Amino acid sequence: MKKLLLILGLTLGVTSTYLSAATAATVNGMEITVDEANNALNKLTQGKMTWEKLEEKGKTQLIQMMAPAKLVAAESKKALTDKEKEAALAGFWMQKKMSEAQVSDKEAKDAYTKMVDAAKKANNKQQIPEFEAAKNSIKMQLAQEKVVGVLMKSAKIKVK
Repeated sequence: MKKLLLILGLTLGVTSTYLSAATAATVNGMEITVDEANNALNKLTQGKMTWEKLEEKGKTQLIQMMAPAKLVAAESKKALTDKEKEAALAGFWMQKKMSEAQVSDKEAKDAYTKMVDAAKKANNKQQIPEFEAAKNSIKMQLAQEKVVGVLMKSAKIKVK
């Protein structure tokens, strides 16, 4: 019986230590986990520091850096309408997919050449920037077109 109580006590002690260690801090009652803190530290220090190794002052500084994101997320959930949340989520998703889309310099140069040719045919008097100045904008536009193109290929549109 004494062994059972000892094992039970040790189990509860380890479990409660683990549970309390899982939370690094709270902000207005919202939890910041040790994993979240370690992820932030990994990015900030290129993996050289962990929550466990950080001194108290460093822990406080880290939590103060992480707190605004938690506060903004909580306020946005309360303040935004469902339509606004949907638009924000769609915009974020689109940016993520565009950053993943691969657009080569050759694709951008080809698109630039087509734009210059179209402007000449239309007798457009507007100044056209050099390719290097326009390259990043063109790449973003092409990435957006690629993402939308993939979506449209699988879209089932029915007009009523």
